[in-house]
Amino acid sequence: MKKLIKSTAAAVAVSTALFAGAAQAQQKIGVVDMMEIFQQLPQREQISEQLQTEFQDRFEEMRRLEQKVQELRQKQERDASIMSASEKTQLERDLEQTISEAQLKSKALQEDTRARQNEERNKLLGKVQEVITEVAESEDYDIVLESNAVTYMKADNNLSGAVVEKMTSGN
Repeated sequence: MKKLIKSTAAAVAVSTALFAGAAQAQQKIGVVDMMEIFQQLPQREQISEQLQTEFQDRFEEMRRLEQKVQELRQKQERDASIMSASEKTQLERDLEQTISEAQLKSKALQEDTRARQNEERNKLLGKVQEVITEVAESEDYDIVLESNAVTYMKADNNLSGAVVEKMTSGN
């Protein structure tokens, strides 16, 4: 038990000395707001347009399937009284098959678009990280934190604007 107390006391003393040394070093700490950066980047809109174009055919196919489902339902309601039992059964099968197809294709489309969005977002995030490092090094920052991890900072420690400016200018 005495060994535990001695080793704990030694660890506290060493960590206190380390923190005191770090405090004396006067490190320059910067902060970035990733949400602000992403919202201001023109690349975000370009990526959105690119993905819209990439999946345009599949979105159109989904619209056609939804329209077909709606038409089949309207036909079912409108013509139910004049249809034979076999026609009603066939129409119900067609409707169920079209709904199933639409659901499967919708799920696949959502998964594919989400995967591509994540892929593009991660590429952009990599570029943002590189620019953050460049800005931090050029302005001699020792540490850069994300703003949601900080409770207070001086406005001149916010590097978000410099990162957006550098990403926008393409330098």
